[in-house]
Parts: sequence; structure tokens; C-alpha cells
Amino acid sequence: MKNTDILVKLLIADIENKTILEVACGAADFSVSASACSDSVYCIDLDDRRLNGKLREKLHFQIMDASKMDYADNTFDTVILYNAFFHIQSQWIDIERECKRVLKAGGVIYIVGTWKLDVHIMMDVFGDKAKWRDQFLIVELREIENGAGASGSVGSLPWGKRIV
Repeated sequence: MKNTDILVKLLIADIENKTILEVACGAADFSVSASACSDSVYCIDLDDRRLNGKLREKLHFQIMDASKMDYADNTFDTVILYNAFFHIQSQWIDIERECKRVLKAGGVIYIVGTWKLDVHIMMDVFGDKAKWRDQFLIVELREIENGAGASGSVGSLPWGKRIV
């Protein structure tokens, strides 16, 4: 079983029958695995060189800067960054704001790492919010559910696992 299939099983409650966004998707391996059980998966990256014909039904790719997404507010149930934090770390504040903007109320953002490059940086940035689950280091950013939506001023959102 591929790592991304194992990860989908770990996160199934936030993937099954949901609309997913994978940010900085690279080869879109996670997106391909998630497309088997989600309503639809959108994946974005700065280029499409690594996709190699992987696009299929329920999987939508766009070349897009994650710090300036074209998606409407409250579009996705779940946003994931899989083995991508090393590549986007210098833009994380802007990307985090955009991920929260496009996330539906009650949604979740997952930052997942398995590579040493990602894992070490994630531990430095997120500290004890980064938890090991099987072979994955996972940071879960979930809105505290108090009726507040994910739109509006990001700085005032009541996020349970807030990092800065």
C-alpha cells in the first residue's frame, strides 16, 4: 500500500465525501489517493512538470500560487499540504491565510511530512502541535467550532491550534 493511501485512511473522516484541496501538490500523489473516496479533489502547484498524466475524474489541477488563490471563500472541506512544507515555508503566513480563507466553516487544514526536510522544519515551526501518527508527522489546524465561519478577517478567527 502506498504511503498516500495509508494517509487517506488515517484522515478518512476529513476526506470521505468531502471537497479537498491539496496545496503545493508536486506529483499529486496524495490527491490521486484521496480522489478514490472524496467528492472531488483540487490540487495546485506552481507548475505541472511532475504530474505525468495523473489527472483523472474527480481530480482537478491548476497552476496557481498558494499565497494568492483564485478560489472563492469557503470552498473546501479539507486543505492538505503533503511533503511540501519545506518548499513553502518562507510563504507560510500568506499561504496559511489563504488556506483558511478558502476553507469552509468547521473545516481542517493538515500539514503532513514524512521527509526529513519537512519534518525538521515542521517541528521547529509548529513545536508540540506536530504529532506523529504512524509514519506521518501531522499538524492539524482546526477551527474551534463556535459558529464563526472561515471567511472575514483571518487574524480574528478562533483557531484552536494557531501558530504564528
